[in-house]
Amino acid sequence: MFRNTLLAMFSYALIALALIFYTGWGMYYNAWTDVGLFSFVSVIIVFGILGVLLARMNEKDIKNSVQ
Repeated sequence: MFRNTLLAMFSYALIALALIFYTGWGMYYNAWTDVGLFSFVSVIIVFGILGVLLARMNEKDIKNSVQ
């Protein structure tokens, strides 16, 4: 249970950091449509979303096995 919570927290942190990085980079360099920025941030966001999905799937599996 703690492992799933830790994974979910890390995944949410990845998503938040990616959005903060995108906003900060865009404001500092005024490069909101930079392809390199999109490619970097999109990979981090996808990993964050996949981590959240994995944590939720594991929680459902644990709840089903207990019942």
